[in-house]
Amino acid sequence: MKLKISVSLLILGTQTIFWGQNLEIKPYEFISKAQDTVQAELGTFKVIEDRANGGEDSIQLSFVRFKSTNPNPKSPIIYLSGGPGGSGTGTAKRGRFKLFMKLREVADVIAFDQRGTGKSVRLPNCPYSAEFELSKPTYKKEYIDKTTANISKCLDYWNTKNINLKAYNTSESAKDLDDLRKALDTDKISLWGISYGSHLAFEYIRLFEKNIDKMVLASLEGPNETIKLPKNTEHFVFQIAENAEDNYGPELNYKDLKSKIIAVHNRLKESPVTSPYKNRSGGIDTIGISNFELQLAIATFYLKNPADSKKLPKIYTQMYQGNFSEIASDVMVIKKYVLNRIRPMAFAMDMQSGISDDRRRKVSEQIDESILGSSINFLLFEWMTHSNFPQLPNEFREMADNQVDALLLSGTLDGRTYVNAGIDIAKKFKNGQHVTIVNAGHDLYMQSPLIGDLVVDFLKGEDLNFKKIELAPTVSE
Repeated sequence: MKLKISVSLLILGTQTIFWGQNLEIKPYEFISKAQDTVQAELGTFKVIEDRANGGEDSIQLSFVRFKSTNPNPKSPIIYLSGGPGGSGTGTAKRGRFKLFMKLREVADVIAFDQRGTGKSVRLPNCPYSAEFELSKPTYKKEYIDKTTANISKCLDYWNTKNINLKAYNTSESAKDLDDLRKALDTDKISLWGISYGSHLAFEYIRLFEKNIDKMVLASLEGPNETIKLPKNTEHFVFQIAENAEDNYGPELNYKDLKSKIIAVHNRLKESPVTSPYKNRSGGIDTIGISNFELQLAIATFYLKNPADSKKLPKIYTQMYQGNFSEIASDVMVIKKYVLNRIRPMAFAMDMQSGISDDRRRKVSEQIDESILGSSINFLLFEWMTHSNFPQLPNEFREMADNQVDALLLSGTLDGRTYVNAGIDIAKKFKNGQHVTIVNAGHDLYMQSPLIGDLVVDFLKGEDLNFKKIELAPTVSE
């Protein structure tokens, strides 16, 4: 009978179907990567795949619910993973498992798999790839040409499979969240997220602010910040160089590192290099390295957290001395695995989040004047420029003031989402608190027990009376 009612409503053309009628909950033994076991619940429910374009097809979404240990639980806490493409259930199995468990003191905690991720409906991978010769340096133009050609082939492939890639965008995901709220039969939800998860949360605020109880967001990615500004990345790299000057006191110092970094990139602009590296079999292979490939390797592997960026002074010093062997294996990974394929969900989400005209102008002005160019964005900026893949409307990228009770966290050594951007976002939260975590990186939730305690206390409703947490600095290698 319920199915008949749903079908009838679809025939009538409504776009407000309550798919919570399809909610199924069953017992589930959740096992973490460390083999911790907890009794949980596995939930599934259905949503319309493409609400914006009058779609009628439904897709199934999944989540794991950890029931609260509180006899009077507050609003359910829904975890929003980063990426896009990260899995909430997958995240709960790894380093944040203990924080998921601790938050049960407050409310039910839900590890939600967004559309296209984890246990929710998945999109088929494209069978095509772009190939790049390992032994010779490859310039940016070749990467753009080959990857955009590969994107065209993949889009054709997904079209033949009747895959509606345009339905995979942040607005639809925000509406999925509200359908989950309805399915759980709760007036309000609290959101807990990081990186792209904050990007999704900001869209939920735009569409459903009245349905939010509390919100904890870290490593903030604003609605118009899918594409990062090159000058912010450059400033971060030079900050690492400045910190390495005295390296917090040990005997190993890196003097004049900024000038050496500039010299290394200028050298590769003029004359790319080849370098030996040890392959997985223990043999020696040769890799070609252009300046663009060096930029990509640094942005991909050495900026995210202090455990990564602490290696930069040593690597740049080696390259300044003519030794590229350590970076060579990273460039090999770039050539073989990073840009050769596109993942459907992540590609569609990022491309449709898009970029405003003003930000596009800023990136264009900065890209050739910054030490790493736009490599922190991989080739997303170029793909947005060279393809006609649709963007969400301009209002999606505009953030209005809000009254959400929010805790916002930024790490000073986060090389992906920057503190200055977090400060600007925090100004929009008229009932929010922004805490700067000095010496924390992108994955800041588990970089100190203090941060986890802060999150729990906030969601319990306790008053917070500080704006900064200072962690011990990470000494460069």
